[in-house]
Amino acid sequence: MDINWYYTEGELTLKVDGDEHRFSLEDLIAGSSVFKERRKKVQTVFLFSLLLIGSMQFFGGGMPSGQSAYFYIGYFATPLMFAGMLAFLSYLYLRYSKKKITKLESIVKDYLGS
Repeated sequence: MDINWYYTEGELTLKVDGDEHRFSLEDLIAGSSVFKERRKKVQTVFLFSLLLIGSMQFFGGGMPSGQSAYFYIGYFATPLMFAGMLAFLSYLYLRYSKKKITKLESIVKDYLGS
């Protein structure tokens, strides 16, 4: 399999085994904006869940006193870990739900897969 590509006049041309495929710059930019929107949503989920879990922890039991340094590391790290897990699950959901596989992605995956 042979793959070549070049960019001219607002189009990306991809040649795979003699077959020529053209992609417009607007389509490629739209794919990039989807990534940016997904990243913003995941960051929002992380911050919201961190604030929610942290406030429930603080207001539910208050700030403990007289504990060792390791206790406080765990006390503050636990909401971060749970918020990170929720953000990761939201990332997986947003990435694999409603995923529109573009023609460019399918061509490149077929080329790299074989």
